[in-house]
Amino acid sequence: MSLQNQFERFNENIRLSSKKLEELREKRNKILDKLRNNKDLPSFEEFGQGSYRMGTEVEPIDKDYDIDVGLRFNVNKNDYEDPLTLKKQIRDILKNHTEYGAQIKTPCVTVTYKKDGETAYHVDIVTYTYEDKENKESQLYLARGKEFAKTENIKWEKADPLGLIDEIENRYSGEDKNQYKRIIRYLKRWKNLNFTSDGNNEVPGIGITLLAYNLFLPSKDYDYLEEKYKYNDLNALIDFVEDIKNKFISQYDIGSGDYKYSISLNLPVEPYTDVFSKMTLNQTNNFRNKICKLYDDLIIVKDETDIIEQCKKLNQIFGEDFEVPEKKEESKLQKNFIPPSSASGIK
Repeated sequence: MSLQNQFERFNENIRLSSKKLEELREKRNKILDKLRNNKDLPSFEEFGQGSYRMGTEVEPIDKDYDIDVGLRFNVNKNDYEDPLTLKKQIRDILKNHTEYGAQIKTPCVTVTYKKDGETAYHVDIVTYTYEDKENKESQLYLARGKEFAKTENIKWEKADPLGLIDEIENRYSGEDKNQYKRIIRYLKRWKNLNFTSDGNNEVPGIGITLLAYNLFLPSKDYDYLEEKYKYNDLNALIDFVEDIKNKFISQYDIGSGDYKYSISLNLPVEPYTDVFSKMTLNQTNNFRNKICKLYDDLIIVKDETDIIEQCKKLNQIFGEDFEVPEKKEESKLQKNFIPPSSASGIK
Protein backbone atom coordinates (compact mmCIF):
# COMPACT_ATOMS: atom_id res chain seq x y z
CA MET A 1 0.00 0.00 0.00
CA SER A 2 1.25 3.48 -0.87
CA LEU A 3 -0.29 6.93 -0.77
CA GLN A 4 0.08 7.17 -4.56
CA ASN A 5 -2.01 4.01 -4.93
CA GLN A 6 -4.69 5.58 -2.74
CA PHE A 7 -4.71 8.69 -4.90
CA GLU A 8 -5.11 6.60 -8.03
CA ARG A 9 -7.97 4.66 -6.43
CA PHE A 10 -9.57 8.00 -5.59
CA ASN A 11 -9.21 9.03 -9.22
CA GLU A 12 -11.06 5.90 -10.36
CA ASN A 13 -13.77 6.48 -7.75
CA ILE A 14 -14.58 10.01 -8.92
CA ARG A 15 -14.26 9.69 -12.67
CA LEU A 16 -17.39 8.83 -14.62
CA SER A 17 -17.94 5.12 -15.24
CA SER A 18 -18.08 3.78 -18.79
CA LYS A 19 -21.67 2.68 -18.10
CA LYS A 20 -22.75 6.20 -17.16
CA LEU A 21 -20.90 7.67 -20.13
CA GLU A 22 -22.76 5.29 -22.41
CA GLU A 23 -26.09 6.37 -20.90
CA LEU A 24 -25.25 9.99 -21.62
CA ARG A 25 -24.20 9.19 -25.18
CA GLU A 26 -27.50 7.39 -25.77
CA LYS A 27 -29.44 10.48 -24.64
CA ARG A 28 -27.29 12.67 -26.86
CA ASN A 29 -27.67 10.41 -29.91
CA LYS A 30 -31.47 10.32 -29.65
CA ILE A 31 -31.51 14.11 -29.62
CA LEU A 32 -29.17 14.30 -32.62
CA ASP A 33 -31.31 11.84 -34.58
CA LYS A 34 -34.39 13.93 -33.90
CA LEU A 35 -32.65 17.09 -35.05
CA ARG A 36 -31.28 15.44 -38.20
CA ASN A 37 -34.70 14.11 -39.16
CA ASN A 38 -36.24 17.59 -39.09
CA LYS A 39 -36.33 18.94 -42.63
CA ASP A 40 -36.51 22.58 -41.55
CA LEU A 41 -33.22 22.50 -39.66
CA PRO A 42 -30.00 22.96 -41.68
CA SER A 43 -27.54 20.08 -41.77
CA PHE A 44 -24.76 19.98 -39.21
CA GLU A 45 -21.75 18.05 -37.93
CA GLU A 46 -21.57 17.35 -34.22
CA PHE A 47 -18.55 17.14 -31.93
CA GLY A 48 -18.06 16.53 -28.24
CA GLN A 49 -17.30 19.43 -25.92
CA GLY A 50 -16.50 19.97 -22.27
CA SER A 51 -14.98 17.66 -19.69
CA TYR A 52 -16.22 14.44 -21.32
CA ARG A 53 -14.45 15.24 -24.58
CA MET A 54 -11.30 16.34 -22.72
CA GLY A 55 -11.33 13.37 -20.35
CA THR A 56 -11.49 15.45 -17.16
CA GLU A 57 -15.02 14.51 -16.12
CA VAL A 58 -15.94 13.93 -12.47
CA GLU A 59 -18.90 12.06 -11.00
CA PRO A 60 -21.31 14.82 -9.87
CA ILE A 61 -22.05 14.86 -6.15
CA ASP A 62 -25.70 15.75 -6.76
CA LYS A 63 -25.99 13.05 -9.45
CA ASP A 64 -27.14 15.64 -12.00
CA TYR A 65 -25.17 14.60 -15.09
CA ASP A 66 -24.62 16.72 -18.17
CA ILE A 67 -22.92 16.29 -21.50
CA ASP A 68 -22.05 19.02 -24.03
CA VAL A 69 -22.37 18.62 -27.76
CA GLY A 70 -21.40 21.24 -30.33
CA LEU A 71 -23.28 21.52 -33.63
CA ARG A 72 -21.48 23.11 -36.59
CA PHE A 73 -24.30 24.09 -38.92
CA ASN A 74 -23.50 24.19 -42.61
CA VAL A 75 -24.62 27.80 -42.94
CA ASN A 76 -22.97 31.20 -42.99
CA LYS A 77 -23.23 33.40 -39.94
CA ASN A 78 -24.33 36.31 -42.12
CA ASP A 79 -27.39 34.33 -43.24
CA TYR A 80 -28.74 34.59 -39.70
CA GLU A 81 -29.04 38.16 -38.48
CA ASP A 82 -30.62 36.91 -35.25
CA PRO A 83 -28.28 34.52 -33.39
CA LEU A 84 -31.30 33.01 -31.62
CA THR A 85 -32.99 31.74 -34.80
CA LEU A 86 -31.28 28.33 -34.85
CA LYS A 87 -31.51 27.99 -31.07
CA LYS A 88 -35.27 28.62 -31.21
CA GLN A 89 -35.61 25.98 -33.93
CA ILE A 90 -33.72 23.47 -31.81
CA ARG A 91 -35.83 24.34 -28.76
CA ASP A 92 -39.09 23.94 -30.68
CA ILE A 93 -38.05 20.58 -32.17
CA LEU A 94 -37.12 19.24 -28.74
CA LYS A 95 -39.81 20.93 -26.61
CA ASN A 96 -41.70 17.64 -26.14
CA HIS A 97 -38.66 15.38 -26.15
CA THR A 98 -38.71 15.03 -22.36
CA GLU A 99 -41.06 15.98 -19.55
CA TYR A 100 -38.98 19.11 -18.91
CA GLY A 101 -38.56 19.91 -22.59
CA ALA A 102 -35.83 22.21 -23.85
CA GLN A 103 -34.71 25.63 -22.64
CA ILE A 104 -32.66 28.31 -24.37
CA LYS A 105 -29.75 29.43 -22.22
CA THR A 106 -27.04 31.97 -22.96
CA PRO A 107 -24.42 29.57 -24.37
CA CYS A 108 -26.63 26.63 -25.39
CA VAL A 109 -30.00 24.88 -25.56
CA THR A 110 -30.45 22.53 -22.61
CA VAL A 111 -32.54 19.36 -22.69
CA THR A 112 -33.32 18.06 -19.21
CA TYR A 113 -34.22 14.49 -18.24
CA LYS A 114 -35.92 13.22 -15.11
CA LYS A 115 -35.21 9.91 -13.39
CA ASP A 116 -37.04 8.58 -10.33
CA GLY A 117 -38.88 11.87 -10.00
CA GLU A 118 -35.75 14.05 -9.93
CA THR A 119 -33.58 15.88 -12.43
CA ALA A 120 -30.97 13.40 -13.61
CA TYR A 121 -29.44 14.44 -16.94
CA HIS A 122 -28.73 17.53 -19.00
CA VAL A 123 -27.70 17.58 -22.63
CA ASP A 124 -26.33 21.00 -23.59
CA ILE A 125 -26.47 21.75 -27.31
CA VAL A 126 -24.10 24.50 -28.42
CA THR A 127 -24.82 26.17 -31.77
CA TYR A 128 -22.14 27.31 -34.22
CA THR A 129 -22.13 28.71 -37.74
CA TYR A 130 -19.32 29.38 -40.23
CA GLU A 131 -17.85 32.55 -41.63
CA ASP A 132 -17.82 30.65 -44.94
CA LYS A 133 -19.67 27.34 -45.04
CA GLU A 134 -17.69 26.28 -48.12
CA ASN A 135 -14.48 26.44 -46.11
CA LYS A 136 -14.62 24.19 -43.05
CA GLU A 137 -11.45 25.85 -41.73
CA SER A 138 -13.10 29.27 -41.64
CA GLN A 139 -14.00 31.10 -38.45
CA LEU A 140 -16.73 29.59 -36.27
CA TYR A 141 -19.27 31.73 -34.43
CA LEU A 142 -21.15 30.78 -31.27
CA ALA A 143 -24.82 31.78 -30.99
CA ARG A 144 -24.75 33.56 -27.62
CA GLY A 145 -27.84 34.82 -25.83
CA LYS A 146 -31.27 33.81 -24.61
CA GLU A 147 -34.80 35.02 -25.25
CA PHE A 148 -35.79 38.38 -23.80
CA ALA A 149 -32.19 39.24 -22.96
CA LYS A 150 -30.84 42.72 -23.66
CA THR A 151 -29.93 43.27 -27.30
CA GLU A 152 -26.22 43.67 -26.47
CA ASN A 153 -26.25 40.22 -24.84
CA ILE A 154 -27.56 38.49 -27.97
CA LYS A 155 -24.74 38.16 -30.47
CA TRP A 156 -22.55 36.02 -32.65
CA GLU A 157 -19.27 35.44 -30.83
CA LYS A 158 -16.05 34.24 -32.43
CA ALA A 159 -15.15 30.81 -31.07
CA ASP A 160 -12.62 28.04 -31.53
CA PRO A 161 -14.03 25.09 -29.54
CA LEU A 162 -11.95 22.45 -31.30
CA GLY A 163 -8.82 24.54 -30.89
CA LEU A 164 -9.49 24.78 -27.15
CA ILE A 165 -9.89 21.01 -26.91
CA ASP A 166 -6.63 20.49 -28.82
CA GLU A 167 -4.77 22.96 -26.59
CA ILE A 168 -5.87 21.23 -23.40
CA GLU A 169 -5.54 17.68 -24.72
CA ASN A 170 -2.06 18.21 -26.16
CA ARG A 171 -0.58 20.07 -23.20
CA TYR A 172 1.06 16.84 -22.06
CA SER A 173 1.43 13.31 -23.36
CA GLY A 174 1.83 9.80 -21.99
CA GLU A 175 1.89 9.31 -18.23
CA ASP A 176 2.44 13.03 -17.64
CA LYS A 177 -0.92 13.60 -19.31
CA ASN A 178 -2.57 11.03 -17.04
CA GLN A 179 -1.27 12.83 -13.94
CA TYR A 180 -2.36 16.17 -15.43
CA LYS A 181 -5.93 14.88 -15.77
CA ARG A 182 -5.93 13.26 -12.33
CA ILE A 183 -4.94 16.55 -10.71
CA ILE A 184 -7.76 18.34 -12.56
CA ARG A 185 -10.25 15.75 -11.30
CA TYR A 186 -9.02 16.05 -7.70
CA LEU A 187 -9.46 19.81 -7.70
CA LYS A 188 -12.86 19.59 -9.41
CA ARG A 189 -14.09 17.24 -6.70
CA TRP A 190 -12.74 19.60 -4.02
CA LYS A 191 -14.51 22.48 -5.78
CA ASN A 192 -17.83 20.63 -5.81
CA LEU A 193 -17.54 19.96 -2.08
CA ASN A 194 -16.61 23.53 -1.16
CA PHE A 195 -18.75 25.79 -3.33
CA THR A 196 -22.50 26.09 -3.82
CA SER A 197 -23.79 26.22 -7.38
CA ASP A 198 -25.84 29.37 -6.74
CA GLY A 199 -25.32 32.05 -9.38
CA ASN A 200 -21.62 32.56 -10.09
CA ASN A 201 -20.44 31.59 -6.62
CA GLU A 202 -19.09 28.26 -7.85
CA VAL A 203 -15.71 28.32 -9.55
CA PRO A 204 -16.29 27.34 -13.21
CA GLY A 205 -15.03 23.90 -14.17
CA ILE A 206 -13.26 25.32 -17.22
CA GLY A 207 -11.46 27.65 -14.79
CA ILE A 208 -9.98 24.67 -12.93
CA THR A 209 -8.97 23.05 -16.22
CA LEU A 210 -7.30 26.18 -17.56
CA LEU A 211 -5.47 26.77 -14.29
CA ALA A 212 -3.99 23.31 -14.73
CA TYR A 213 -3.24 24.04 -18.39
CA ASN A 214 -1.25 27.10 -17.31
CA LEU A 215 0.23 26.06 -13.96
CA PHE A 216 0.45 22.28 -13.57
CA LEU A 217 3.81 20.54 -13.75
CA PRO A 218 4.28 16.76 -13.53
CA SER A 219 5.86 15.52 -10.31
CA LYS A 220 7.84 12.29 -9.86
CA ASP A 221 10.12 10.79 -7.23
CA TYR A 222 13.03 8.53 -8.01
CA ASP A 223 12.71 5.15 -6.32
CA TYR A 224 16.26 3.96 -5.72
CA LEU A 225 15.16 0.43 -4.89
CA GLU A 226 13.26 -0.06 -8.14
CA GLU A 227 15.59 2.29 -10.03
CA LYS A 228 12.84 4.24 -11.75
CA TYR A 229 10.72 7.37 -11.37
CA LYS A 230 7.25 7.12 -9.85
CA TYR A 231 4.53 9.73 -10.03
CA ASN A 232 3.76 11.64 -6.85
CA ASP A 233 0.24 13.12 -7.03
CA LEU A 234 0.42 14.68 -3.57
CA ASN A 235 3.48 16.76 -4.50
CA ALA A 236 1.98 17.66 -7.87
CA LEU A 237 -1.22 18.78 -6.18
CA ILE A 238 0.60 20.84 -3.54
CA ASP A 239 2.72 22.59 -6.17
CA PHE A 240 -0.35 23.26 -8.33
CA VAL A 241 -2.44 24.66 -5.46
CA GLU A 242 0.47 26.86 -4.36
CA ASP A 243 0.74 28.27 -7.88
CA ILE A 244 -3.00 28.98 -7.92
CA LYS A 245 -2.68 30.78 -4.58
CA ASN A 246 0.10 32.94 -6.02
CA LYS A 247 -1.94 33.85 -9.10
CA PHE A 248 -4.44 35.94 -7.12
CA ILE A 249 -3.91 39.71 -7.12
CA SER A 250 -4.72 42.00 -4.19
CA GLN A 251 -6.88 45.01 -5.01
CA TYR A 252 -8.69 47.66 -3.04
CA ASP A 253 -12.45 47.16 -2.65
CA ILE A 254 -14.19 50.53 -2.37
CA GLY A 255 -17.38 48.95 -1.04
CA SER A 256 -15.76 47.35 2.00
CA GLY A 257 -12.82 49.70 2.34
CA ASP A 258 -10.51 46.70 2.45
CA TYR A 259 -8.15 44.81 0.18
CA LYS A 260 -9.46 41.64 -1.46
CA TYR A 261 -8.13 39.16 -3.99
CA SER A 262 -9.13 38.73 -7.60
CA ILE A 263 -8.08 36.29 -10.30
CA SER A 264 -8.30 36.36 -14.09
CA LEU A 265 -7.42 33.85 -16.76
CA ASN A 266 -8.17 34.10 -20.46
CA LEU A 267 -9.04 31.31 -22.84
CA PRO A 268 -6.01 30.46 -25.00
CA VAL A 269 -8.18 30.63 -28.16
CA GLU A 270 -11.02 32.76 -29.54
CA PRO A 271 -12.79 34.61 -27.98
CA TYR A 272 -9.97 34.91 -25.36
CA THR A 273 -12.51 35.71 -22.62
CA ASP A 274 -11.66 35.71 -18.91
CA VAL A 275 -13.16 32.51 -17.50
CA PHE A 276 -13.47 34.09 -14.04
CA SER A 277 -15.10 37.33 -15.27
CA LYS A 278 -18.56 36.49 -13.89
CA MET A 279 -17.29 36.04 -10.34
CA THR A 280 -17.51 39.07 -8.05
CA LEU A 281 -14.59 40.31 -6.01
CA ASN A 282 -16.15 38.78 -2.90
CA GLN A 283 -16.44 35.45 -4.70
CA THR A 284 -12.85 35.42 -5.97
CA ASN A 285 -11.67 36.46 -2.51
CA ASN A 286 -13.59 33.52 -1.06
CA PHE A 287 -12.02 31.26 -3.68
CA ARG A 288 -8.55 32.35 -2.57
CA ASN A 289 -9.35 31.83 1.11
CA LYS A 290 -10.41 28.27 0.39
CA ILE A 291 -7.39 27.63 -1.83
CA CYS A 292 -5.13 28.84 1.01
CA LYS A 293 -6.84 26.47 3.43
CA LEU A 294 -6.50 23.61 0.96
CA TYR A 295 -2.79 24.31 0.61
CA ASP A 296 -2.30 24.35 4.40
CA ASP A 297 -4.26 21.10 4.75
CA LEU A 298 -2.20 19.39 2.06
CA ILE A 299 1.03 20.43 3.77
CA ILE A 300 -0.26 18.84 6.97
CA VAL A 301 -0.89 15.64 4.98
CA LYS A 302 2.62 15.72 3.55
CA ASP A 303 4.19 16.21 6.99
CA GLU A 304 2.27 13.24 8.43
CA THR A 305 4.35 10.04 8.40
CA ASP A 306 1.54 7.57 9.08
CA ILE A 307 -0.17 6.60 5.83
CA ILE A 308 -3.47 5.78 7.54
CA GLU A 309 -3.54 9.22 9.12
CA GLN A 310 -2.68 10.78 5.78
CA CYS A 311 -5.64 9.06 4.17
CA LYS A 312 -7.95 10.16 6.98
CA LYS A 313 -6.95 13.77 6.40
CA LEU A 314 -7.36 13.42 2.63
CA ASN A 315 -10.78 11.85 3.24
CA GLN A 316 -11.73 15.00 5.16
CA ILE A 317 -10.51 17.17 2.26
CA PHE A 318 -11.93 15.21 -0.67
CA GLY A 319 -14.83 13.28 0.83
CA GLU A 320 -15.68 9.63 1.22
CA ASP A 321 -14.43 8.66 -2.23
CA PHE A 322 -10.88 9.05 -0.93
CA GLU A 323 -10.70 5.70 0.83
CA VAL A 324 -9.07 5.12 4.19
CA PRO A 325 -7.44 1.65 4.29
CA GLU A 326 -8.35 -0.64 7.15
CA LYS A 327 -5.97 -0.23 10.04
CA LYS A 328 -4.08 -3.41 10.82
CA GLU A 329 -2.36 -4.15 14.10
CA GLU A 330 -0.56 -0.86 13.79
CA SER A 331 -0.24 1.72 11.06
CA LYS A 332 2.78 1.38 8.85
CA LEU A 333 5.06 4.36 8.59
CA GLN A 334 5.93 5.32 5.05
CA LYS A 335 9.28 4.05 3.92
CA ASN A 336 12.24 6.28 4.58
CA PHE A 337 15.06 4.33 3.02
CA ILE A 338 16.70 7.08 1.04
CA PRO A 339 15.21 10.54 0.55
CA PRO A 340 13.61 10.53 -2.90
CA SER A 341 14.89 12.77 -5.60
CA SER A 342 12.02 14.90 -6.89
CA ALA A 343 11.64 15.59 -10.59
CA SER A 344 9.22 18.00 -12.20
CA GLY A 345 8.37 18.51 -15.84
CA ILE A 346 9.31 21.76 -17.55
CA LYS A 347 6.85 23.78 -19.58
